[in-house]
Amino acid sequence: MSKKTVLVTGGSRGLGKNMAVKLGQKGLDVIITYHSKKEEALQVVEEIQKTGSRQPL
Repeated sequence: MSKKTVLVTGGSRGLGKNMAVKLGQKGLDVIITYHSKKEEALQVVEEIQKTGSRQPL
């Protein structure tokens, strides 16, 4: 079975962040988008990578 990849828009904060982190914890690879909060988005990337999932940005 191949690993799933998901796209979460607005992944730097709020509901998008929560969704991205939860999906990463479930073992999915996560791609996030953000509009203007680059530092917050990078923190989400680090948090997801700690779970062992890849997190392309």
